[in-house]
Amino acid sequence: MSNYSLEQKEVNRKIQFIPQPFRSVQCGQTCLAMIVGKTVEEVCNSLGRIYYTNLNPDLKSFLQDNGYRTLMATGPFEISEVPSHSIMRMEKPDTSGHFVIKIDEKKVFDPAVGVVSEYLNHYKISHYLSFWKD
Repeated sequence: MSNYSLEQKEVNRKIQFIPQPFRSVQCGQTCLAMIVGKTVEEVCNSLGRIYYTNLNPDLKSFLQDNGYRTLMATGPFEISEVPSHSIMRMEKPDTSGHFVIKIDEKKVFDPAVGVVSEYLNHYKISHYLSFWKD
């Protein structure tokens, strides 16, 4: 087994689901909190952003500042094309976005609803940001 694979298993073990604060638009901050093991409030304070976030520069820079390597891709993508350990930007029919974490082939952490195994086909993946620990 490669070092990358072992490191990813370690990252996977550490990611714990955290619900997004009720009626908030802090899905990006909540995804980051799950990955790095901080509270949503700590992430908001560190980012200096209480509301909306973007994959680049907000989420990408935060992960890199916390010892993660990242790789961003622009889609559209099918969920099967997105690697495990990625923050996905889900585009809704009204073109607004929502961030979720693909943990592995069977599990997605959606901060607004919980652990999801399948999305309806009217949600499109417009971008993703893969991450791994340095």
